[in-house]
Amino acid sequence: MFIRATPQRVWDIISDLDGQARWMVDVRSLDIVSETKSGVGTTLDLQTELYGIPMLHDVMDIVTWNPPREIGIVHHGMFTGTASFLLDAVPGGTVFTWVEEFKPPLGPLGELGYVMFVRSHLTKVWTKSMHNVRKLAETY
Repeated sequence: MFIRATPQRVWDIISDLDGQARWMVDVRSLDIVSETKSGVGTTLDLQTELYGIPMLHDVMDIVTWNPPREIGIVHHGMFTGTASFLLDAVPGGTVFTWVEEFKPPLGPLGELGYVMFVRSHLTKVWTKSMHNVRKLAETY
């Protein structure tokens, strides 16, 4: 997603871990549960929603922290896998890319349910969340 703001401005929004609930559409609660409060080694405990129902628990460890370029995490909750927020400077602003690679619970049955019912919903949630980042960054 193209954002008319510097990578540093976008970074300031996405790296504010306590403030992620203000732009992440599905976050209902977020607690930093590690002694480290920012950067590599930080552990987050999140309650997120699916279709408006607060039902997903996620524990995430930050494993990459390269300001103002990349945040990488490992999911240890109901869904396991990795995610990255990537920021690339381009003329006039920043391209924000959100990459998720995870496995749903329940093996093949969970994978089928994810493909049939969840993937498109989460794609919409992530897109709306990225729009929220854009709005915050561009109106600063």
